[in-house]
Amino acid sequence: MFGFVRARRAMAAQRGGRSLARSSFVVAAALCVFACASPQPSGAPRNAGPSAASTGSPSSRVLRIGIQREPPTVALRPFQETFASQYVATRTFNADISIVDDNAQPHPYLVDALPQLNTDSWQVFPDGRMDTTYHLRPNLTWHDGTHLTAEDFVFGWKVYTAPNMAQSHGPPYAAIADVTAPDDRTFVIHWSTPYPDAGHLSGRDQQFPALPRHLLQREFESDATDAFFALSYWTRDYVGLGPYKMINWEPGAYIEASAFAGHSGGPPKVSKVRITFIGDRNTALANALGGDVDILADNVIQFGDALTLRREWEPRQGGTVVWTFGTWRGIDIQHRPTFVRPQALLDLQVRKALIQAVDRQGINDAIYEGVALMADYVVPPLGQFGDAAKNGSVKYPFDPRQSEQLMNAAGYVKGPDGFFTSPAGGRFTVEMKTSSGPDNEQELAAIADAWRNTGFDITQAVVPVAQTQNLEVRAGYSGMYLLSTPGGDRTAASYTADNVPLPENNWRGSNRSGWSNDEYTQLAKQFQSTLDVRERLQQLTQMARIFTEDVASISLYFRPQVWAFTSDVRGGGTAPPETDPAWNMPDWEIR
Repeated sequence: MFGFVRARRAMAAQRGGRSLARSSFVVAAALCVFACASPQPSGAPRNAGPSAASTGSPSSRVLRIGIQREPPTVALRPFQETFASQYVATRTFNADISIVDDNAQPHPYLVDALPQLNTDSWQVFPDGRMDTTYHLRPNLTWHDGTHLTAEDFVFGWKVYTAPNMAQSHGPPYAAIADVTAPDDRTFVIHWSTPYPDAGHLSGRDQQFPALPRHLLQREFESDATDAFFALSYWTRDYVGLGPYKMINWEPGAYIEASAFAGHSGGPPKVSKVRITFIGDRNTALANALGGDVDILADNVIQFGDALTLRREWEPRQGGTVVWTFGTWRGIDIQHRPTFVRPQALLDLQVRKALIQAVDRQGINDAIYEGVALMADYVVPPLGQFGDAAKNGSVKYPFDPRQSEQLMNAAGYVKGPDGFFTSPAGGRFTVEMKTSSGPDNEQELAAIADAWRNTGFDITQAVVPVAQTQNLEVRAGYSGMYLLSTPGGDRTAASYTADNVPLPENNWRGSNRSGWSNDEYTQLAKQFQSTLDVRERLQQLTQMARIFTEDVASISLYFRPQVWAFTSDVRGGGTAPPETDPAWNMPDWEIR
């Protein structure tokens, strides 16, 4: 994979034309370390797992972390989309086959070594089938002291691919034919088709977690789906393999956890963690400034709050704010003829007119002080696939005159009121929605105003927090939806016809715009089954070209997601798109 250092250089080059003051601001945020901190670890020790180098007794101080929302579960793979970041909760209680470090490199975590292509550990057969073999590290246990065995991985596969679990069509499960356990420490994944990430199985919604048979097998085999989902195991009685184990879950308030001595690689350096749910961003900000939390993560504060923290903290070395750029921010356009209004949105010239009437850099400058990373496609211009995405993407500069010419070509002219209208379709009026939140609503207003000034009649609608996880609300909009989604190759490969949410599939599927293209679908499927890295880069370049040529969605930028660490915390830092800032959580320290 490309190193994160290269990604940082790309970021710096992209912003090179901005003022020295702003450049200094971005560099300080992206490369932050505490002035008095010990050096940040560059990666997990190879073949040892996180925290292998830990020495001494864990700190007795409680590490207090604030997050935005109470998670429905702390399981590594939830059974339904959550539409919210849960890096802290899942990282606290779970360990995986591998861990990806701050250089975007995977390392063995629960296994002795990661399978290597064209060796006995990763065999590819002439018909395209594969076998990958994983050997568990010795003497691993679940949080309750029960030994982890290879059969727990077999059981996890059975659970997540059960017909009523809605996971079998997603990665990596869709590519797996069977999983076997020749002995207690060895499991083999038998692949029905090539799967390029089979060696490490990392990445959001791509993990291959084990599940504790001794706690779940009887309930799972009872075939009572609702009862299985409702088990207290998934929340207050969770038993995992991560650096911390559950002590207490107070619904609506917080989760408490203690260091797990049996954690792969050794216990974490902090003995206790308290994860508090802070739904109000002003409260979160006040808690940070008042010293009531040590870390703010997972969208608990937004960009404006981060500026307040930097202004208040820096003079007294109170803490550090970091940005991550793994979240794509853009506007999905409804492509399903049954739902779309007006039908003119299905006209490519109209979509091109819309994107050229959005001053994306101006919005970035006005709302994010230029810190957001400009986007042309759903894959960040950083990390492993960054160059491929940039090379393939069609660029649409802000050009209101060109926008009007495109609308004229589509049969629209400006009426006396300044809005586009046509003899056949009447006034061009479209509703644009977004989810509740200050940054979301500010962006919505700015974009809608710009379009109105150009001649597009835009109506605004804000979806209340209570409805943001309603699948029909998220997918059944009529016009456009301003939204965030994890950026990266997984999202790029999701824009296929079989992933479109519809009433007949209970609105399941992440391709909520309904856009699909036969050539793109073929490339996406090839991309997900090609083992050669160079070929995958070429495929993604072509995917970016097709997606952007057709203006499948309007890409804005990769919004800066905020993490804040007080000066009492050591080891926290930024992360590339392939991972998140909590990757080295076992090595965090607190004084």
